[in-house]
Amino acid sequence: MISKPVPLYSAPLRKRCPVCGFTSYSAEGIHPQCAAEQADAERLAEYKRAPKPVKPKSTSGLHAWQRLCRKCKAVVHVRKTICQCGHILTATKRDSGGP
Repeated sequence: MISKPVPLYSAPLRKRCPVCGFTSYSAEGIHPQCAAEQADAERLAEYKRAPKPVKPKSTSGLHAWQRLCRKCKAVVHVRKTICQCGHILTATKRDSGGP
């Protein structure tokens, strides 16, 4: 059985990363990705503590498939072209499905 030779000089121990615990080869002794994670931890904790923004409810109270007749203010389906009052509804950008 062949054994490995003993080193003549002992190598200095490398610093271990305080975040992950693995050997770090950077000059600061911490991996760059671990340093970024450590720096972001406080900001992320503050972000999680902040109250979630409340989505504003629709001001018109209409669904996406509804619209108001301009003449009688009745709620009409988007695909209708003539209201019950006889008003001819024109297509708008929102109604046509385009941007």
